[in-house]
This record gives sequence, structure tokens and C-alpha cells, in this order.
Amino acid sequence: MINGAVIFAQNNSSLDYVKLAVFAAKQIKQYLDIPVSLVTDSKGWLNKAYPDHPFDQIIDIDFGVSQYKKFYDGALSSKNVEWKNFTRDKIYALTPYDRTLVIDSDYIINSSVLKAAFDNNNDFQIYQHSMDLAEWRDMKEFTRINQYSIPFYWATAFVFQKNYITETFFDLVAYIKTEWTYFRTLYEIESSTFRNDFAFSIAIHIMNGKTNGAFAVELPGCMTFIKDKDLLVSMDGNKMKFLVEKKDYAGQYTLVKTTGIDVHVMNKTSLSRYIDGGTGV
Repeated sequence: MINGAVIFAQNNSSLDYVKLAVFAAKQIKQYLDIPVSLVTDSKGWLNKAYPDHPFDQIIDIDFGVSQYKKFYDGALSSKNVEWKNFTRDKIYALTPYDRTLVIDSDYIINSSVLKAAFDNNNDFQIYQHSMDLAEWRDMKEFTRINQYSIPFYWATAFVFQKNYITETFFDLVAYIKTEWTYFRTLYEIESSTFRNDFAFSIAIHIMNGKTNGAFAVELPGCMTFIKDKDLLVSMDGNKMKFLVEKKDYAGQYTLVKTTGIDVHVMNKTSLSRYIDGGTGV
């Protein structure tokens, strides 16, 4: 069975997601030692800007539809930017591997913990439990898709093996995306913005027979993250430094350090600055 990782990167006018994906892929190669492929609409830019990229295969597709979302860059700066996130359900057909790790381009691997996900025979593994490095923030939005509804799952990172069960799951995610207005109303999701996290959570709920089923198995470790109101300061090997926002003090931060922990860096602009110059502040 061939194991590998896939990263999606869809550039927009505000951010070079391909650059983030190149960085994330190098981390995967270092700590997980598996091949990495890129799904992108910017193959020409990849080859021009990053000719020494670490990808084994480039899967060039047209992402088509996009939407707009408000992103922060620290607690005091924000803007609405184009957000292309409508293709995650296509991963079953696109992946060149039998068992695939899929991560967002802002998910930074700093450990070998996910190697264990390739040592079992589970169909589908994903994070449900998570930890915010700013410990004071309310975690309700990452616990259930609304306070009365079904459990929240992170589409940021997951592992699946190709079989008819997971093919059914991704077909279901595609259907939920197509009928998003209906499903967000049914599950009482306030935002009209389509999110893969929500679509995956709903699809898992259905795959489980709308009970506490066993379709989705927890990935090894924990989904650790900073939000876009926080800042990445620096990295040194598997060590990372962040400024996380203080409670009730807008624009003030607390320094947090991690060692050997995979981190979802939601402030993509800060991550991009770090990659360019060694600091994300």
C-alpha cells in the first residue's frame, strides 16, 4: 500500500498559498518521510517561483468558484479576501496514493506523531478534539457546529484509505456542498459561508447513521492551533514561538512556545511573512 500526503494550494491576490504549501511539504518530508503531492491551479507559478519544490506530483486543476471571507492578521488588522475552498471533496479521485494524509497549507508538521495513522487499518481518521494555544478563548465553535447540534470535526488534517466506504463519504461531502443552503438550514448553521469543516462534520454524522458511530476515528495527537488574531514569531527546528492575544486587551499578546507539536497556524499572512524573512510579526 502506497502512503503519501496531499496539500491543496489555491493562490489569490492577497496570499501565495503555493509558498505555504512548499514550506508545509518540507516539514512533512522531514518528520513523516512520505511523498507529498500538490493540488493547485498555479502550476506555472510553482515551477517559476519554487523550482526546487519538494513535490513528487503536481495535480493541476481549475478551482473555479470562490467566496470571500474576513481574515485577521493579528488582533487589530483584518480584510475580506478571496477564499477558494470548494475542492476538498475531490481528493478521493485526485490522490495518487492508497492511503493519504491531507493537510491545509497552514498546518505545520513538527513531529512524527502522524506516522501512527499509517500503521492501522482505519478507513478514515480526523481530529475532533483540539487545543487553542490561547487557553482563555471559548472553544464552543470547535466543539459543535452550533451549541445544540452535532460534533465539529477539523477538515484541516485527515487520513483516509481508498475503498468504497470513503468514496461514499466524499460523494456525500460533494452532495452537501451542492445543496449547502438546505444543509446549513437543516443543521442550523448561522453563516452562509461554505466551510469544509461543516460539510465534513455533517457527512460524518450521516455516515454514522446520525448516532455516535465509529466511521471517523481520532487521528493521533491533537489539533493544536492559533487563530488569525495571533501571530507566529519564529521557528527553530521543531520549536515555534507565537504571540497569542490577551483576554480583554485588544492588540496585546502573550508569548507562547511549543516544541515538537504540530500546529494549525490560522494566521496565514503571519506564516507567509515568517517564510519570507524569518519573523511573522
